Amino acid sequence: MLRKVAFVIVGISLVLGFVACAKKEEPAAQVAAAPAKPQVVLGEMVLIPAGEFVLGSSEDKESAAYPEQKVNLPAYWIDKYEVTNSQFLDFAIKTGYQGEGAKEGKDWRSFFSPDKGKFPVLFITWNDAKTYCESQGRRLPTEEEWEKAARGPDGRRFPWGNTWDNAKSNTYESGLRDPQEVGRFDEVSSYGVHDMLGNVQEWTSSWYKAYKGNPKKGENFGERYRVLRGASARIYGSRAHLWDRSAYLPKSLYDFGCRCAKDATPEEAAKGAAAK
Repeated sequence: MLRKVAFVIVGISLVLGFVACAKKEEPAAQVAAAPAKPQVVLGEMVLIPAGEFVLGSSEDKESAAYPEQKVNLPAYWIDKYEVTNSQFLDFAIKTGYQGEGAKEGKDWRSFFSPDKGKFPVLFITWNDAKTYCESQGRRLPTEEEWEKAARGPDGRRFPWGNTWDNAKSNTYESGLRDPQEVGRFDEVSSYGVHDMLGNVQEWTSSWYKAYKGNPKKGENFGERYRVLRGASARIYGSRAHLWDRSAYLPKSLYDFGCRCAKDATPEEAAKGAAAK
């Protein structure tokens, strides 16, 4: 009888021991990993559907972006990312293109290094940007196309919305003061276009002319200056707006880059309309 009781006690002890071991060996609860950022595909384009969008602003009557108005555009494509050093280098090698600043020794090559292949190309003139886009079977976007892709159909102040966020964009607030790899920041418009506020200012195909309804007779309006859009790593993004317009001579060489656009075919336009 005593032997039988001993066997029962030992059995219970072994069961409790296995349970205890099983509890110790249970894996720790896993913390959900942050979703991986999508891979940057250089040259990828985003289809912007046809329709109205909000252009400009009526906040300041003295602004070149005055007044706010609705503009209707046909469907078009625009680069998802700014043109990079590696893209421009590939173009220069294949075509022998030197660039308008080469004679002065202060063109894009001065800011290129092997580790900056995915950084936006800068110190390109308007003609450099135009020539590059045309070599790709594309063109520079108009400032209206640029603004729609950046603000979305609801006329946002910033690509992500109307409230400033220091961590969203590579502007002065980031503390970096220089362009960074495209797609590094979570600055994405409602259409999925990246870096339209930060990194570098971007050339458009448009002349710096007064908007319809703007009573201001500025001496700089006309066909002398080309429009650049967006801010940069050296500009306060919190003080900027996606409707802001900058004007420079076409041969200017500063922190200016570009992205390309192209017209959508009727089939592509119909696809964009169906996806709205």
